[in-house]
Amino acid sequence: MMKYWWFACILCLACSPQPKDIAGFDEQAFASDANGCRGERLRQKEQLFDASQQLKGLSEDEVAATLGKPDVHDLADRSQQFFIYYIEPSAKCDSTSGSKPPLTMYIRFSALGIATEVNFQNY
Repeated sequence: MMKYWWFACILCLACSPQPKDIAGFDEQAFASDANGCRGERLRQKEQLFDASQQLKGLSEDEVAATLGKPDVHDLADRSQQFFIYYIEPSAKCDSTSGSKPPLTMYIRFSALGIATEVNFQNY
């Protein structure tokens, strides 16, 4: 019975989504910079723009494994979802002046949970 338990653990680990490797992009620094408060995301803005096409076609779990938990998880009609990541510091950061909306990255997911669109805009 014990040998089957190990098999189940290995199977679960093999099935869990792994971060996607994006050339020149520090996934750990991006994921640890919640709401863009520390400026790590802003320092990687150009690499993120270049890599945005690589995010299309990934599942929600794969995007979350690569970029970390989204700052905002928004549900839309027709079972679509958005992950929103602040690139510039959000209003939740202590150091923001609040004069203009921060740059954000929107990732739209289809009803099947696949990234179909990646946009950057001030939110």
